[in-house]
Amino acid sequence: MQRTVVALVTMVTLVAAGVSSVQAQVRPDTLRKSDSVRVSVPVPSPDSGAARRSPEADSSLRARARQVADSLAKVKAGDTIRSPLARFETPRNMETVDRLRWRGDSIMGSGAINLADLLDRVPGITTYRSGWFAGLHGASLNGDASRIRIFLDGVELDAVEPRNGGMLDLTDVPIWNLDEVVLERSPGEVRVWLRSKTVTSITPATRVDIFTGDLNTNAFRGFLARRWRNGAVLQLGGQQIATQSGRVSAFGGTEGSTRLRSDGESQSFYARVGWSRGKLSVDGFANSIGRERDAHTPRTDYLALPSFKGQRREGYLRVGYGDTTRGFWSQAIMNALRTKQQGRDTTIITDGDTVVVEGDTIRGQTQHVVAVGYRGSWWTASLTNRLRPRAGTLEQAPVARAQAQWWKLDAGAWVERNGRDSTDRTELFARVRPVPWLAVVVGRSSRSPDDTTGRPAASTLRAEAAVKVKRLWFGGGVIRDDATVYGTLPLLGPTPSVIAANPATGVTVSANGRLYKDVYVDVQAVSWDAAQYNRPKTQIRTEIALISEWRSKFPKGQFGFNARLIFDSRSGVPFFYGPDEDPLKWTTEPAQVATGLLEIRLQRGTLFYQYRNLTGGQYEQIRGITMPPAVQMYGVRWEFSN
Repeated sequence: MQRTVVALVTMVTLVAAGVSSVQAQVRPDTLRKSDSVRVSVPVPSPDSGAARRSPEADSSLRARARQVADSLAKVKAGDTIRSPLARFETPRNMETVDRLRWRGDSIMGSGAINLADLLDRVPGITTYRSGWFAGLHGASLNGDASRIRIFLDGVELDAVEPRNGGMLDLTDVPIWNLDEVVLERSPGEVRVWLRSKTVTSITPATRVDIFTGDLNTNAFRGFLARRWRNGAVLQLGGQQIATQSGRVSAFGGTEGSTRLRSDGESQSFYARVGWSRGKLSVDGFANSIGRERDAHTPRTDYLALPSFKGQRREGYLRVGYGDTTRGFWSQAIMNALRTKQQGRDTTIITDGDTVVVEGDTIRGQTQHVVAVGYRGSWWTASLTNRLRPRAGTLEQAPVARAQAQWWKLDAGAWVERNGRDSTDRTELFARVRPVPWLAVVVGRSSRSPDDTTGRPAASTLRAEAAVKVKRLWFGGGVIRDDATVYGTLPLLGPTPSVIAANPATGVTVSANGRLYKDVYVDVQAVSWDAAQYNRPKTQIRTEIALISEWRSKFPKGQFGFNARLIFDSRSGVPFFYGPDEDPLKWTTEPAQVATGLLEIRLQRGTLFYQYRNLTGGQYEQIRGITMPPAVQMYGVRWEFSN
């Protein structure tokens, strides 16, 4: 408590000084002044000396005038907007409320430290964490990790690492260098569309993030972007995050020195070079992530998470024509991926048994994407083909997408053949708003795996409705999932095996919108008829936010305030560790976690403070792996335009 008070007092003192400075800057704008001032200007007579200047003096004045004009022209040219680089298409909103889309500053303003925090907002998704920044982070939909798919600029991020078992470690998916995140919640799967950061202004842009906190958390981020008048662009960025072993507080004091809680460090770097003019653009993108994570010692009689050291490097070359937000467009992308795991993995059971898994694995893959489409005022259609060379053959996964808006009806379809897991998918969905205060969404998804996989075909049905009362939307719905078969999650510790799940029905309840003035609320809850492996029976997420720019005092938008209180609750999650294991032993205890976030923006600098697990209670998201207790973090994000 003492550390929290010290941090809050320090932040309030800085904010008070900043607000006073901002008010001092803008106070003159709040006074009414006359638009004109009368002054007397002496006019020289024809006989005066000023009127008899020499030609040399006149030319000197003209030269100085030209210099001033040139300087003003350069300043004006600095704000010139160039044509953007190619952007892959993003889906239209098909939710009762558009709440699963973040752009620009709202990504970091959500309080998310990685993609798992954003996925928590989707009913039916279960996230798993072993620790703080450097820990393991994963997610599954209705227990199946393969039903969450992530795309960066149109390229699907495949989990090719053998240790992952088909689930992508979300620590390898940075969000700090993104312009947009869209969660497309279809009935049968969730597709995550990420758009990397791009710039259009010739004015150079710089951003610096510095923060620290408990567990000796220390981090730095830097971003630099430059655009030239000929259309060329250069972007560079990097991030370094480290958490030290033991329980070390940023506010003083040490509570231990044993490496227990998935401590480690992570470095990520990215670069973009490109050129665009008119509708044509060419760019190259590269992203490299290196991580080192300590082993996580479990509670007695449970499995430890082994240490990890490795890299994931990915890049693409893209040629694009047109804009996906309007008219005809087409893109061709060549992507290359390489992952490496160093050293050996050691899985330890605390009763003395040891299992050693050899590491030192290198995996690589290329992916080629060809896409063409058209977006009109009320309809859009596209055709995309992803080609992956595997085992000497070229596997193709064509996708056709179409969406249309007519009167009060939105409808769409997604048809994919031979996806990355050898599965054909067909989805149909529609949204109707017969009156402004009512929205209804229905959809059906079918999955047909190839016969060689041994998995049965299955389908999912979702129906939801929401009613607007004043400024709040209250909704509810039903999700029906057929009996299915999916794999365990080896990344979390279980041995690779196949799980058979019974048909399941879930009921969803939601509330979203403005509660009072600048106070907003978002509640999402789902309750299934029974828990199943990798998925709890009940999940509830509640977020209350106060978001304001206080325009009455700061009409130019120099000030911003963002305070959030988030409460996540879930019942026990069963994990499958083998047919001979006791299911109760491998079911986590119910968990409730509260998180507080405070952000204050002054001009283009943002001070932030985050407190996770406010109650300080112990909880688990992976059986036997205890999460850190209360963790505090604070710092600053600062943007510059030169």
